[in-house]
Amino acid sequence: MKILILLFSFILLLQSCNSIFNPDNVKDFIPGVYCTAWTTAFSQSRDTLLIETITQQGSEGYIITRRTHVDFINAAKKREPEYSIVKWRGTYDASNKTVLINNNGRVLSFDTNKKEMKMGVAVYKKL
Repeated sequence: MKILILLFSFILLLQSCNSIFNPDNVKDFIPGVYCTAWTTAFSQSRDTLLIETITQQGSEGYIITRRTHVDFINAAKKREPEYSIVKWRGTYDASNKTVLINNNGRVLSFDTNKKEMKMGVAVYKKL
């Protein structure tokens, strides 16, 4: 019985040391503001994502607020710009180091070296 308790304590010690020496730098990088812009033949768009941790330190859930602004160009008739705001919930996947958006199944991946986030083919810069 004592050996079992010692073995269990040793395993817990190894797990805690692993989290100290190998912190998840992607998880720490995620919260923040990300921006991108793109142009098509008919519009110019700007997109901003605000990613916030839902609860205290160590949480794996996020609230993502997406703000999009679209200016129409080359239209036969003048159109007013369009604005939209949507809110999503996301869950961190530690094995892939990505955030899965629960509302629509999109995946956010992060590159901490370039300070970028990707959602599909769109590349966002972290501010």
